[in-house]
Amino acid sequence: MFQTNILKKYDSKHFVKVNNLKVGQMIILDLRIQEGEKSRIQKFKGLIISQKKTVYSQSIRVRKMFQKIGIEKIFSLNSMQIENVQILKKYSTKHAKMYYIRNIIGKSFLTKK
Repeated sequence: MFQTNILKKYDSKHFVKVNNLKVGQMIILDLRIQEGEKSRIQKFKGLIISQKKTVYSQSIRVRKMFQKIGIEKIFSLNSMQIENVQILKKYSTKHAKMYYIRNIIGKSFLTKK
């Protein structure tokens, strides 16, 4: 009981309020990066390929292409590092997890809207 109250207080302070994030959306995440004493905001643009929701937390796996190499990162949406989330495009999907994107080369998986 005590632990759930602490988690609720933590979530209310740090949770990014984005209710309509779904698999197959192209998003831009603004991440706060701490380098020594300085902090800056770095943008990470990619496609949501999976999503995991629990009672107190939500995490997404975002994939982007950089110099023909696929980069995947897992972000917890109640992390203090995430400043903002912008939704750019919505692509139609037939699956809950888009892990098949890993085997497709280039941007050919983004043809259907």
